[in-house]
Amino acid sequence: MEIGMTKPRTTLTRRSVFRAGAGLAVAAMGTSLLTPVSAQAEGAGQAGAEPLNGDGFYRFKIGDFQATVISDGSGQIPIRPILAMNVSEAELAPVLKTNFMQPVIQITNNILVVDTGRERILVDSGFGEKLGPSFGSFPGLEANLRRAGIASESIDLVVTSHGHLDHIGGFVTKSGAVAFPKAQFVFVDTEWNYWTGSRFESEVNSSPMPDLFKKGTIGAARDSLPPVAARSRFVKQGGEITTGVNYIAAPGHSPSHATILFTSGKDQFIHMGDIAHNPVTSLQHPNWSPIFDYDPAQAIKSRKAILDRVATDRIMVMGYHFPFPAIGHVVRRDTAYRWEATQWIW
Repeated sequence: MEIGMTKPRTTLTRRSVFRAGAGLAVAAMGTSLLTPVSAQAEGAGQAGAEPLNGDGFYRFKIGDFQATVISDGSGQIPIRPILAMNVSEAELAPVLKTNFMQPVIQITNNILVVDTGRERILVDSGFGEKLGPSFGSFPGLEANLRRAGIASESIDLVVTSHGHLDHIGGFVTKSGAVAFPKAQFVFVDTEWNYWTGSRFESEVNSSPMPDLFKKGTIGAARDSLPPVAARSRFVKQGGEITTGVNYIAAPGHSPSHATILFTSGKDQFIHMGDIAHNPVTSLQHPNWSPIFDYDPAQAIKSRKAILDRVATDRIMVMGYHFPFPAIGHVVRRDTAYRWEATQWIW
């Protein structure tokens, strides 16, 4: 299929997303599907001061690798049906009460940057300027990269877990310029083939997603992938991305969704991508399906396999949509799991 390069770029607004979700339970509550929360103040403190964890970024170590979680913003989202489309209100209510949660919760996008000593790697790119103002544009990834002292031009590799809007939307700016001008872009080959092929549009349109999310998902593939095609590299599922960095197959959320394993010395760290969206809905209830899963049954199988691995091997992980800074450990609890967030280090 010829990608619609000449079609206008698709930009979702909070108002249009609200209209898209009008048929969902959240619409009856009179709130938008993604409502911005208060933005952080600009600036990282006194001029010349070393930026501290907590001003839109968080630094930690993976062996000899220096890692930084960068916030791409946050918003409000209804748990049902967005994060649990196969769960009734009666089933959900006691889980919310037990976990001190409301039916609408904050969800975040967390971008990982890893300096290996050879390359500076960015994993996924958030919404970019496609869904604002709180997601992607204010304060957003670019501003928080600056706060952390990371220039967009310094990124060597942009590694992609999968081709959804909130992971590839930041590849290009509103003007169509590549946001990471010196980077090579890395994809699982079959994931790239799907989102640049002839099937994705009809399959997205037949999915249970709200209409504006369908439009945004299709638009992201059309807008964000062609500009980086000439500078992209494709890796087999489960293959090596670069020294110390490998894909791990975790299909289901998207056709060839993958998690990313970082290894340095004796330390391992797994970026879980969208294998799990929330510490409660995904870990305590791994059979609950988000509305965005391409193949829910396969996604559940992949989720359980990854959660079992990281719990068994005590591997530190990152949840792309978990509460910032989104790093910690998965621990077995009865027949499921619980989240043990890493203690904050200033």
